[in-house]
Amino acid sequence: MAMFHTRSTFTTQRWLIAAVAVARGVTSAAVADAQAPVSARQLLDGYVAEALAANLSIAQQSAALTRANAGVREASGRFLPTVGVNARYSELSGVVNIGDFINPAYTALNQLIGQSRFPTDVNTTLPFRQETKLELMQPLFNDALFGARAAARAQRDLVGATRKGAMRQLAADIQQAWLGYASTVRAVETLEATLPLLDENVRVSERLIGAGQATPDVLLRARVERSELLQQIEEATRQREAARRGFNLLRNRDEDSAITLADDSTLLRVDSLSRRDLLAHALTHREELAQAGSGISLARAQQRIASSAYLPNLALAASYGVQGDRYRFNNRSDVGLASLVLSWNAFNGGQDAARREQANATHSEAEYRRREAERAITLQVGNAYDAVQSARSTLVSAADRLASAQRAFSLVQRRFAEGLATPVEFLSARTAFTSAAINQVITRFTFATRVVELERAAALRALPH
Repeated sequence: MAMFHTRSTFTTQRWLIAAVAVARGVTSAAVADAQAPVSARQLLDGYVAEALAANLSIAQQSAALTRANAGVREASGRFLPTVGVNARYSELSGVVNIGDFINPAYTALNQLIGQSRFPTDVNTTLPFRQETKLELMQPLFNDALFGARAAARAQRDLVGATRKGAMRQLAADIQQAWLGYASTVRAVETLEATLPLLDENVRVSERLIGAGQATPDVLLRARVERSELLQQIEEATRQREAARRGFNLLRNRDEDSAITLADDSTLLRVDSLSRRDLLAHALTHREELAQAGSGISLARAQQRIASSAYLPNLALAASYGVQGDRYRFNNRSDVGLASLVLSWNAFNGGQDAARREQANATHSEAEYRRREAERAITLQVGNAYDAVQSARSTLVSAADRLASAQRAFSLVQRRFAEGLATPVEFLSARTAFTSAAINQVITRFTFATRVVELERAAALRALPH
C-alpha cells in the first residue's frame, strides 16, 4: 500500500509541476501555432500593421478618402477657365429666309443705279444651318467658389480623421482580440494540465475501494469532479476557437489561420505617464476632436456659401467660330464674341436668408459637438487610467493567491498520500489550486487588455498615413 501511494504521489507531483508552469505563463509546446517566445509588444505591432493593411473596413475608408481628395481637386478646378467646342448642323423647314426680304430691295437698287452691284440671290435662313464655335468661360469673381473649395477641404479632412479613428479602433480591437485568444489558450492548457490529476484520483479511488479502504461514494465524487472538468475544457475550447475566428476576421484571413503566441511575461505594460500627461496627449491626438474640428470648418464653409448669395458674380465669356448655310472658313464666315457677364440676385423669397440661418445653426451644432467630444475623451482617459491602476494591483493579489493555493495543495497532497487526508479534502485543494491558476491567467490578460484600452483612449499608438 505504501508503494502504491508513493507511485501516486510521484504522478501527482509531475502533473502539478506542469500545471504550475502553465499558470505562470510558459508557452506550451502542445499548442501547434505557438512558436518560440517573442515580445508581446513586437508581436502585436506586427499584427496591427497586418490588420491595418488588410482589413476591409479600413480599405473602404481609404477609398472614401481618395474620393474626398478628388472632390477637392474638382472644387479647385472651378477657378480655372472652361473651354469647349459646340457644333450644330440642322435641316430646316418653315424658317425665315432673309433673302426673301433682301433680294427685292437689292433688285430695286440695282435698277436705280443701272448696275448689278448688289446680289439678288441671297439665300440665308435664321437660324443658320450650321454653327460651330470654340467657347471659353472664366469666372472673375464668385465667392461661392471659395466656399465650395473650403467645404471640399473640410470634408476631406473629416473623412481622413474618420479613417484615422477607424484605424485606431482597429488597432485596439486586434490587440484585444489577440489577448482574448491567448487567454483562452492558457485557460485550456491549465485545465488540460489538471485532467491527469483527476484521472489519477479516479484510479486511486478504484484501488482503495478494491482494497476495502474506501466506500463507493469516494469514486463517485472523483468521477463527478472529472466530468465537470471535461465540461470546462469543452467550453474553454469552444471559446478559444471562437476567439481565433474573430481575430482572423479582423486580419482578413481564413478563420483557421495560425496565430502566434508570446511569452506571458512580455505582456504589455503601461507607459509611465501621469493622468494629466495622458489627457493632454489625448486632447491633442484623438481623431474625434479632429473630426469635430473638420465639422466646424465645414460649417464655416457653408456659411460663406450662403453669404455669397448677397454678392454679385462676374465672369468673362468668349467664343470664336463659323456659322452660315454651309461650312466656309474665311474672313466673311468666322464670328467672334467676348462678353463680361454680371449676375446679382436681388430677391428670391428669403431663400438666401434661410440658408444662411441654417449654416449658422450648423456651426453652433459643430461647436457643441466638439465640446461634447472633449468631455467624453476626458472621461474615457480617466476611466481607462483608473482601470489600469486597479488591474495592476490585482496582479500581486492573484500571484499571492496562486502561491498560497499551490502550497496548500502540496500539503494536502502529501497528507493524502500518507492516508491522513480524505479524498474530499484532496479534491477541494485541487479545485482551489486550479481556480487560482485560471484566476491568474484572467487577471494577467485583463491587465493587458486595460493597457490596450488606455493606449486607445490616450491615442498613444502612432498610426501610419
